Amino acid sequence: MSHSKLTFNDFLSESGLDKYYNDESSLDLRLYHDLKVFGDVAESYIELLQEQYDVDVSKFKFDNYFPNEYIGDSTIQRVLFWLLPFLRSRSESHVQYKEFTFRKIKDSMDSGYLI
Repeated sequence: MSHSKLTFNDFLSESGLDKYYNDESSLDLRLYHDLKVFGDVAESYIELLQEQYDVDVSKFKFDNYFPNEYIGDSTIQRVLFWLLPFLRSRSESHVQYKEFTFRKIKDSMDSGYLI
């Protein structure tokens, strides 16, 4: 399949996100806020857009939309957040992340840019 023929539905299927997308009303589902997608998983979706769908992601600020996989300033903090997930939720509740939606993915595929 050539890059020019790949569609939004192809992306959803390849990424596994098709299980969350029902129809146009799903375009406003937020990956982090609604689906709890972040870290390496979210990063792999961005890489897929870049590598398979020719979307320029050079100006995309990942940290504005998703928290890191492992938070904490030290190894001890990271282990505590991993062992006690409610501490992570409490820590992240103070940070406001922008919404990364299915619509943003679709628009980036249409324009060729993810900003």
